[in-house]
Amino acid sequence: MRDSNVGRAFGLAVVTIAGALASFGIVYALGLRFGAGAAPAILAAALAVGLGRQGEAPDLRRLLFKLATLPLVALAAGAVGVTFLRSPLLGAALFTAAIALSIWLRNYGRRGAIAGRVVALPFVSMLIVPVALDLPGGAPAAAAFAVAAGASASICTTLVSLLARRLGWLEAEQTPRAPAPPKREPRANALPVQTRMAVQMLVALALAFAAGMLALPAHWSWAVLCAFIVCSGALGRGDAIYKGILRFAGAAGGTLAAAFVQLLPARGGVAEAALIFGLLFAGIFLREFNYAYWAGCMTLVFALLQGAQNAGAFELFALRLGGIAIGALCAIAATWFVFPIRTEQIVRRRVADALAAVRTHAHDAALLDYHAQALDRVAPPARLHRRVFGAPQPQNHPAAWIDLAHELLALARSNPADRARLGEKIRELGALLKRSGAAAAKEPRDGFT
Repeated sequence: MRDSNVGRAFGLAVVTIAGALASFGIVYALGLRFGAGAAPAILAAALAVGLGRQGEAPDLRRLLFKLATLPLVALAAGAVGVTFLRSPLLGAALFTAAIALSIWLRNYGRRGAIAGRVVALPFVSMLIVPVALDLPGGAPAAAAFAVAAGASASICTTLVSLLARRLGWLEAEQTPRAPAPPKREPRANALPVQTRMAVQMLVALALAFAAGMLALPAHWSWAVLCAFIVCSGALGRGDAIYKGILRFAGAAGGTLAAAFVQLLPARGGVAEAALIFGLLFAGIFLREFNYAYWAGCMTLVFALLQGAQNAGAFELFALRLGGIAIGALCAIAATWFVFPIRTEQIVRRRVADALAAVRTHAHDAALLDYHAQALDRVAPPARLHRRVFGAPQPQNHPAAWIDLAHELLALARSNPADRARLGEKIRELGALLKRSGAAAAKEPRDGFT
């Protein structure tokens, strides 16, 4: 781990938890005043964690947008939650449509992506904090608390983030943008990437709802939440499988810990609240280094929030793992069969982009860093495949292309004036891509990568 990564991860975790605690405290005080209990406050904290973990720099226009929309979306999510209680199939359809819409909105650039996150966050939080109909005042009070939770989360996360950056505790992440890609002739019947991902999510959630409600009628939300997590942002087949493995491994550890926690004689109150926020902090911090840690911490938090169950510890362990496995398989099936993209194709594109950047912008360190990060994003599933299945021709494996591309980028950053060595590396990587592309055209493969 690099010190800068550790520092940023720690700062992000501190700021996120501070915003969640502030939001929780405000709404909890309102809940005590009007007899609503802790449920609205937990929703506010969940929304704040979702907003804070994005690590966005404070922005007045973004804050105003979230203040105007997040409470309304939280209200809509609450209405869908009520629909689940009265008509589960209709609730499932509305939930699935809302999440698919949140991904489709990314087609409209950065603003669409922000709007999509605002749409998705309350609906996903609703899976963790189900709608409560027993609040004093009935449905109007529940609606008011949903709006208060959304507004509190927006304000608290923005103010805490602004204060942290003013004091120098957290620096805004500088992510260089790649140059606009060259225009290409669109393929016949080709869908935009974000539309494809929206359709994949729609199929994954539909499968998870169907399988979850049939196999785990009392705990279908576990399968749906896992399907959303694994399918969300999956770059291709291999990435979905890799995320599914990490999700299952992390959740297995969290579920086992939850089984032991359930055996404790006395739970609840301040001690359990402190444990939940401590787990959230640990999960946010460790997520920067391995997603499995986040999955484990969140699974344990999910179990603690659900409280006592009418089942034994071992039975709950098996049920949770079953729900997580169902959700992961539904997400993998959607990415595997619905507009699938093989990992090899994605890696080839990222490596070719890095190669082009070195050829034309070898002195632009920020741009080279961008391409290094893009390669790191697609590297884990390729390297896992090579580790598990080996590589009969090592240089033709996508993981080898990533390694060579990283060597090229490192050379360009350290000594951009050494044109002889750069030219040699560029020719080596270009020839490798050309040979592997010709081999793939003659013998097309269909597998993990």
